[in-house]
Amino acid sequence: MIDGLIGITTLINTVEFPPASKSCKVLFPTRQDFKKALDIAWMLRKIGKPIGAVDILNASMCLNRDLKFITKDKDYRNIKLVEPKFKLKLVK
Repeated sequence: MIDGLIGITTLINTVEFPPASKSCKVLFPTRQDFKKALDIAWMLRKIGKPIGAVDILNASMCLNRDLKFITKDKDYRNIKLVEPKFKLKLVK
């Protein structure tokens, strides 16, 4: 969660950064999100670029909803390697 940004976040992000629940709409993961996350995790392992489970689940939620993911975390670039439709914006 980028401090001060207003928009949409995931339930997982609000556990890591509780103030986000006050300024953002909170999305809850679905069965399809977990399935997509598992697929992404397998693909990342296959190319030797695994990342954290929370990051993968956040990305899967964006993919399933056709949302852009805005972050400072460069690990998300690896998801673009296996999911070209992942809309990622890295900020400084």
